[in-house]
Amino acid sequence: MELKHLRYFKVLAEELNFRKAAARLNISQPPLSQQIKELEESLGIPLFHRLKQGNELTDAGKLLYQYTLEIFEKVEEAEERIRAIREKKAGKLAMGLVPGIRPLRIAQTIQQFQQVYPEMQVTFTEHCTSTLIQQVKENQLDLALVFGPVQDDALEWTAITEEEYHVVLPADHALAKRKTLSREDLQDQPFILYKRQDQPWLHDAVMQQLKWNDREPVIVSELSSPRTRVLLVHQGLGLTFAPASLQEEYPHVSFRPLDSLKPVSVGMLRKRNKSNKALKTMIEAFQKSMQ
Repeated sequence: MELKHLRYFKVLAEELNFRKAAARLNISQPPLSQQIKELEESLGIPLFHRLKQGNELTDAGKLLYQYTLEIFEKVEEAEERIRAIREKKAGKLAMGLVPGIRPLRIAQTIQQFQQVYPEMQVTFTEHCTSTLIQQVKENQLDLALVFGPVQDDALEWTAITEEEYHVVLPADHALAKRKTLSREDLQDQPFILYKRQDQPWLHDAVMQQLKWNDREPVIVSELSSPRTRVLLVHQGLGLTFAPASLQEEYPHVSFRPLDSLKPVSVGMLRKRNKSNKALKTMIEAFQKSMQ
């Protein structure tokens, strides 16, 4: 019994007419009759009652038809899974994220991606931009959402959005009463900042704002995690800068824009020679969701 025999049998069992079944299979009637005869001989039992008005399935034919449906369902599933592997819809995608960038949007984007690639296992890691860049270059990550722009011949940078960074201060701080802050407002305020080696672009942008009027800023601590910095702000240990999109998660502190601080560019990073449909789909999903 071959798969070809079962395919012919399935169509005939559904049509119960050799002429109609042959037309559906795009063959003539004699080859169809021959295939059914070979199948019945291999099983040693008739599968159809040949009647003047047409054909009927025997009890053996009815049983074989049920199994045939299951067999072809498995065949279709196997073909779909193999097609998914060929098109990179199955497998693993390792992704890196800068902490604190629109976590709800990221979660929604991944959900949308996995509707297209349900068999793709997506893994995440959070690190600072400089670490993520290195991990992409070393093929530890397929993609990374990082600050930029990143200029490196080995890497391809795709701009996704711009992220506003706000000053974070205790809710009862005097400056929290203002809608917008200026550089002058921040003079002599203690700050908890990023380490420069973690986020060089952001660190330099912030330091340029704080070094106003040739006065050195008061830096009381440098920490990588934005969430830890916000917690220390809540405890009254200083001010910090954090993505504006985080303010929904931290209602116990105040986020205020600094009028002279421009938004920071955020984009997707991948190895220049690494490209497939899954990576392109993920990048496109982020471009749509984070605008």
